[in-house]
Amino acid sequence: MTVSATIDLRVAICVCTHSRSQGLMRLLVALQDIDLSGYNPSSVELIVVDNNPNPETEAICQRAAPRLPIAIHYVTEPRSGITYARNCGVEVALQRGADFLAFIDDDDQPRSDWLIQLLDRQAVTGADMVFGTWVLDSLMPQWARESGIFRSPVKAKHENKGGRYGLPGCASTCNALVGRSILERVATTGPVFNHTFRFSGGEDKDFFIRAHELGANLASADMSVIHRNHEPDRYTARGLLKRGFKNGCSQVSMARAHGTSARVIKLLATSLSKILMSLLLLPFSLFSKGMLMHNLYRMAKAFGVLYTSLTGRSVNYYSR
Repeated sequence: MTVSATIDLRVAICVCTHSRSQGLMRLLVALQDIDLSGYNPSSVELIVVDNNPNPETEAICQRAAPRLPIAIHYVTEPRSGITYARNCGVEVALQRGADFLAFIDDDDQPRSDWLIQLLDRQAVTGADMVFGTWVLDSLMPQWARESGIFRSPVKAKHENKGGRYGLPGCASTCNALVGRSILERVATTGPVFNHTFRFSGGEDKDFFIRAHELGANLASADMSVIHRNHEPDRYTARGLLKRGFKNGCSQVSMARAHGTSARVIKLLATSLSKILMSLLLLPFSLFSKGMLMHNLYRMAKAFGVLYTSLTGRSVNYYSR
C-alpha cells in the first residue's frame, strides 16, 4: 500500500553521464517500466546531463523519448568534472519547478518501484533527504565478490557498520531523493556540490554532510533498490588501482573539509601502516586473486592518502 495517490509533487530524476552510452541505454530501457503507482506521470521528468557533450548521447535520449512514460530533458555541461554536471542538473531541475530531485547513476538499473519507494518514505517521514539502497552487480566476478572491495549497504548494516559524519551507510547519489528546500539552503553557502571534489569524487557525501549540518532530516528507504552495473575495467588491476588511489585522495579532502587536523594525521599514519602490511602480505596473496586485488586496492588507496596529504592535490579521476 502506497501513500502516493494523495500527493501531487513535481519530481526530477537527475542522471549525469560521461561517455557511457551502453550504460545510459540500459538505464533508459529500465526506466520504460518505471512504476509511479498514483503519481502523475506528467509531474515526473528525467533530466540527463551530458558532461562530455556529443551527438551520440543526445541521439540516445531522442530515441528513448517515445518509449518512456515520463518526459526526458537533455542538457549539456561542457565543464569537465562531476560537480559541474551535478550542479547543472540541480539548477535545471529547480528552474523547471521540481519539488524533489531523485539522483541515480548512468550505469545502474533501478527496480521499477525504486522512485515511489523513495517518495512514499519521504511522505511518511517528512525527511529532506531519503536514501535508498543497492545490490551488487550480478555479473561481478566471484573473486571480486569475495575480496571485500565491493560492499553493499545491506552487508554493512548486518555488520553494524554505519557511515561516518552522522550519515547512514547507504548515503549516495546513486539512489537518493533530495528536497528543494534543503538544496536551496545549501546553495546559500556555496555550490551545492563542492568543486573541491570535481575530479576525485566524494562530492555527494560532502553535500550530505553540509545539508545535515544545516538541519536536514534524513531517512532510509530499504525497499528502494537499484542494481549496480560496473564497467568491466573496474575489475582489472589497473581499474582497481585507479579507483583506490582516487578514493584515498577523496578521503583526505573529506577529512580536511569536515574533520580535524588530527583526523588527517591519523589517516596519514594509518595509510603508512596499510602499505607496510600490504607489502608483507603480497607474496602470500599471489595464490588468491581476490586477496591479491584487495592488497593492490588497499595500497593504492593508502598512496592516494599520502599523495593528497603531502601535496594538497587530488587525482583527475572524473576528467577522463
